[in-house]
Amino acid sequence: MSFENSFNSKYRKYISNFFLCLFFIVSFFEIVAEYYEDKLLIWITKPLILPFLFAYYLSLTKKLNYYFLAAIVCSWVANLLFIENTLKWIIYGSVFFLVYRILIIYIVMNKVKMPSLVPLILGSIPFVFIYATICFLSFEAMGDNIYLFLIHGIFTIFLGGLSLGNYIMISNKSNLVLFLSTMLFALTQFVFVLKVYYEEANVFHALAMIMFVFGQFLLTKFIFLTEKNKDKYQTALLD
Repeated sequence: MSFENSFNSKYRKYISNFFLCLFFIVSFFEIVAEYYEDKLLIWITKPLILPFLFAYYLSLTKKLNYYFLAAIVCSWVANLLFIENTLKWIIYGSVFFLVYRILIIYIVMNKVKMPSLVPLILGSIPFVFIYATICFLSFEAMGDNIYLFLIHGIFTIFLGGLSLGNYIMISNKSNLVLFLSTMLFALTQFVFVLKVYYEEANVFHALAMIMFVFGQFLLTKFIFLTEKNKDKYQTALLD
């Protein structure tokens, strides 16, 4: 590696660490704001979380994934709509989050090998359990909106089966990171529904946000890990 390449690599690393620190700092204040139900602080911090994460991704990636960019934008819009915390805006946000989930599935299916039927079914079991429990607890509270939630559940169960099924077949770091990210997103939905049954819903808002932040971070790490694996594979072919 030349001095110039080494300098650029180190420079990019400093910039990426800077954005990653901003991501976690802003996320911390947003979680605190959720806990104390500080609407003003939520509006200040929440819109910044995903842009800082994407800036971190942009500063390190060697090839921009436009589907990942579109997914981040959809997730960002969904989170802004969720701030109002009314049924109307939650439904709108859920639609954007559904598009986000479909885009993530498309990205994952282009980066990992589709597992055979048995690992896929085995990998889906924990996610089926989570969503079945959520549906049982929230069927009456959701009313007609349960159908939108079920659509979310179908995509999440498939992604969960895909991620865990792949980890069962190939226990590498990227598959583990993807599985943990998917599990955190599924548990976020579980925690989000629990708030219906408790007066102090702010605790569950904060907990859901913690899971969301780490889920998004792990998903970004998965993108990087698959990029590195692809680079190693291409290098091996050239050798």
